[in-house]
Amino acid sequence: MRDSNLLFRALASLALLALTACAHTPSPPAASEEPIVLMIGLDGLRFDAIDRWDAPNLRALAARGTRPDHMIPVMPSKTFTNFYSLATGLYPDRHGMISNAPYDRRFDAVYSNREGGAQDPRWWGGEPIWITAETQNIRSGTMFWPGSEIEHDGVRPSIWHAYVHEMPYEDRVAEVLSWFDASAGQRPRLATIYFDHVDTITHRAGPFTPEEGEAVARVDALVGALVEGLTRRGLIERTNIIIVSDHGMVPVSMERRIALDALADLDGLFIPEFAGRYGAGLEPLVMGYGDGEIVDRVYTALNGADDRISVYRRGAMPDAWHFDHPDRGPDLLVLAEPGWLLTLSDADFSGPWPAGMHGAHGYDNRDESMGATFIGAGPIFPAGTRPAAFESVDVYLMIACALGLDPAPTDGDPAEVARITGGRCPAN
Repeated sequence: MRDSNLLFRALASLALLALTACAHTPSPPAASEEPIVLMIGLDGLRFDAIDRWDAPNLRALAARGTRPDHMIPVMPSKTFTNFYSLATGLYPDRHGMISNAPYDRRFDAVYSNREGGAQDPRWWGGEPIWITAETQNIRSGTMFWPGSEIEHDGVRPSIWHAYVHEMPYEDRVAEVLSWFDASAGQRPRLATIYFDHVDTITHRAGPFTPEEGEAVARVDALVGALVEGLTRRGLIERTNIIIVSDHGMVPVSMERRIALDALADLDGLFIPEFAGRYGAGLEPLVMGYGDGEIVDRVYTALNGADDRISVYRRGAMPDAWHFDHPDRGPDLLVLAEPGWLLTLSDADFSGPWPAGMHGAHGYDNRDESMGATFIGAGPIFPAGTRPAAFESVDVYLMIACALGLDPAPTDGDPAEVARITGGRCPAN
């Protein structure tokens, strides 16, 4: 009888546990299990650079995750434009950073870091992923990501820094890793870090050079240090590591330049790239602003004048560029073929820059030479996959998926995000 009573009580306890389990929804993951995203920005890393140079850490991440053929940058294939599109999931005609130094008609000014533009919200539209995270009670930390110094309706990343170009790369790595030494409730679950090194070196030396190889090796080691640091802290298995660059790079030389003022009278046309600190004038594309009669005159003179340039009027640019911002889109855009540069006849090339420039970007974003790098490794990425190219505006939605965030409206395509993540992020 005693054994029967024990059996009855045991069965009753099991039934009670089963009923309790059915009556409650599953608990959210413990703080020690919540997903993390670390996005690493490697400025100027061409999509094929790690195939040409030794990059064991980047290749290892690709092997245990996904590495699409390339990532298509937004137009123009410039740094601020693309890193901010990666952060917001928006094309430039919506977030407004249409170049590294856009001109705005409404307040008749050119963006300048030196004049506080990095912390002036007039220039930076849209909602970056770190703001989405913060408004949904997920802490974020940003290390020098373009656009991360802006306050959005009183909200900032929990940790952010004004850009200091001279800060050693190793110090950046050490600080980001230190963020993860905080208690589970205080450490960020979204972290970003930016390195300019490959872009800086390949502008000077050009791609496909030993100097590019050395630059790739250096950033690869920095990535390795971040991975090793997360591993030591026991965080690597739940961290989605996202490696992104902003654009590719092509070789250029002083012998392949086109003086626009030799083809057309530019008088009355304001070209920011040929003004102020851009006065040296070696650019893959230039944007002109002026009244209708001036624009018509210059367009007529330039259109067909040289088969190495393309000329577009406002409202007639390719739809795929998503470039025609209402206040900043140029009245006239002149774009060189990859490898050629636009300049003025009287430009001074006596100094080390731009005479020492051997690599450039900013060309048509659809040209493969402008293809950017993307590598994703972690819980939302299928191992060892090499899907076809996708657009950089989709990255915001990937991060939102990884962190379980309700995303802001973006230009990203959920079906593309589902394709890159092997269905781990649903298409709807």
